Amino acid sequence: MTKAKSEAAAGRRIPDYSDPSYWRGTIKMSLSKFFVLSVLHRKPMHGYEVVQAVEKSTNGCCSPSEGTVYPVLNEFEAGGYLSSTAEVVQGRSRKVYALTEKGRDAFQVAVDAWLEATDCIVESRRMAAGAVKGEEREG
Repeated sequence: MTKAKSEAAAGRRIPDYSDPSYWRGTIKMSLSKFFVLSVLHRKPMHGYEVVQAVEKSTNGCCSPSEGTVYPVLNEFEAGGYLSSTAEVVQGRSRKVYALTEKGRDAFQVAVDAWLEATDCIVESRRMAAGAVKGEEREG
């Protein structure tokens, strides 16, 4: 029995890798943490403001929910990448998050890692385009 058949038999759903929504979802999940650091690199913000800033700065490409962002903020704070203070904003007490020096360093590492991955993706696109042109010449 092939691995795909055994996974299907075990009740695991095999993703449709030819479906663009699968790849968009994977990319959005991966980029959410990066963009949280990115918007906080600009200025301290409360959680809902982070959600709005990520959505705006990515033109909606990455639009995490509050339910996604707050666990990320908590994880970053526990790791020492963020600090938080309680502030009153429009009469409501909110936790405002700011990058620590460790968080700024992590953001720079993340930028470098994503740029490296982006370079590989661009090169893969060039190779794929060249392969398509090569097929056209042969046919």
